[in-house]
Amino acid sequence: MILIESQHDIPFSPEEVWPILSNTDWLNRAIGLPPVSYEYAKRPEGGSHVTASARVLGREWRWREIPFEWCMPEYYRVRRIFETGMLKESLLGLDFIRTATGTRIISRGKFLARNRVSRFLIRRLLGPKTSNDMAKAIAHAESYLKGRAKVSLPKLPVQPVNKPALEAALKKLRATGQPEDFVQRLGIWLQESPDVELTHIRPFAVARGWKQDRWDVLRLFLHATRSGLLDLSWEILCPNCRTARKGTTKSLAGLANEAHCDYCQIQYNAEFDKSVELKFCVNPGIRRPDDQTFCMAGPGGKPHVVSQIWLEPKERREWHLPALEQPVRLQSTQINQALSLKPSQIAANAPSLEISCEPEGFKILSQSASKEAPSLSMLNPNPFPILASLETVDWNSDILTAARATNWQEFRDLFVNEVLSPNEKISVGSQIIMFTDLRGSTAMYQNVGDAAAYSMVRDHFVFMMKAISDNHGTVIKTMGDAVMASFSLVEDALKAVQEFHREFKKFQTPKPGAKPGEMLALKTGMHIGPCLAVNANGQLDYFGSTVNLAARLVSSCKGNDIAISEELFARPEIMEFMGSLDLIPEMTEIKFRGFDEPHRVWRLQMD
Repeated sequence: MILIESQHDIPFSPEEVWPILSNTDWLNRAIGLPPVSYEYAKRPEGGSHVTASARVLGREWRWREIPFEWCMPEYYRVRRIFETGMLKESLLGLDFIRTATGTRIISRGKFLARNRVSRFLIRRLLGPKTSNDMAKAIAHAESYLKGRAKVSLPKLPVQPVNKPALEAALKKLRATGQPEDFVQRLGIWLQESPDVELTHIRPFAVARGWKQDRWDVLRLFLHATRSGLLDLSWEILCPNCRTARKGTTKSLAGLANEAHCDYCQIQYNAEFDKSVELKFCVNPGIRRPDDQTFCMAGPGGKPHVVSQIWLEPKERREWHLPALEQPVRLQSTQINQALSLKPSQIAANAPSLEISCEPEGFKILSQSASKEAPSLSMLNPNPFPILASLETVDWNSDILTAARATNWQEFRDLFVNEVLSPNEKISVGSQIIMFTDLRGSTAMYQNVGDAAAYSMVRDHFVFMMKAISDNHGTVIKTMGDAVMASFSLVEDALKAVQEFHREFKKFQTPKPGAKPGEMLALKTGMHIGPCLAVNANGQLDYFGSTVNLAARLVSSCKGNDIAISEELFARPEIMEFMGSLDLIPEMTEIKFRGFDEPHRVWRLQMD
């Protein structure tokens, strides 16, 4: 076995260095490795056998890839068993050792050569070149962290831009009224960014990097798509590895309700609030980025997995873990049920847990004396290997889900044709559904006449729709003088409804000589729960019992008030909302038409 090792000191913490050097797809490009193709074969116990291949020195190297192991932000490594090429086996990885001044990065490669010639080439050619390229990559990462380099790693390809097409599209974007500094920044970014940054763009991640409001950047990207600078796509993320293996489509109409992950070998449903993500890429008429794969399953591609190990059949192993601050889930594609763990269960000085990887679920066998560092004792009693992952429960906040995108009025206004196929019904997950109505509108039509009454109803729609859009919600539809709206976040819905009632008071200020019949009262009903997204006459609409109950809640309002379901009232955001406005809730139980059981309703008077 040939060992090639080098070390590099960098004046930044492991937490700062890890996101750059754990992105093995980018790192492999930076150190000059070739693109890789992958094949997947289903394992009978779950998961897949992964076979990879690449052309090295003019010949195909083919190998079986054992899944990466890592502990964030301390180390990662990968073992490969070769079928062809000059190697029989390799073990590669980086260690991130905390020092008084930053991090010592140790790069290790162990290689089992196929013959004497291969051994000579590895020692004299491939080994020194790889070590030199790694040193350059780490030095570049240090420059990036010091603010001296624009891109985190060196030698990432940048394809040339079509300047006439770029200038024409930027001119169209300026005509939409977007801020000039945003337009200029986007133009420079599209010209200078490496290809890897422009193929699967997350606008919220870009906003974080630019230190700008995420919704302002999303608005820019939506208008840039209409202007021909970007293309949008919808990706169905695997709930296990949280990447899109298949199922990418350019339109919601092409989105299927089910998808399959070849890597995890699982079938899963599309869920608007979790697994369907809106991404962007540069328009190929502006620039044609190279979208090759250089590494598929490294830790950088799974930031939700804090640690991962591979257990051989019958293996018992101590699993060293990072310090955790939030609940995690122990899961495996070979194990039917995941195991939820609290930070206190695996923290330093907590009793040591011994966990057995049973096919039906992880089983805690015993607890022993306290240990000095976070760890688990893992046993694989099965005749097949187990890939065990410790993952955070919450999804990446940079993910722009379909629910959040289509719940924003600005998106719906710009992309009116983005609807599902008429044959598909997709779960939207938990949404806040809001209905509003006007008390006294019928009398108003009789007292002031149809034209004047309609004008007042139309005027109140204007400020309501603005409040909904400003708070990242969308109007699903209007029905007479009623509005149905949806939001992804409770706090956004509450800000919108507060603006409704504040503006409605101004709107309702009595004019000199106004008659009682000209005065209206605003009623609002709110509920939270799962919905179905459907194509209703060419419009994206929501259906289900959540929608039905939200609609019924309006009838329990008395006027200038909010009726809130028990499920929504239990959310902490409601408590904060009431406290900030000094509101006192009034509870009642109501038997609504179409529902078997009575519902507890909480009413908040807003005037």
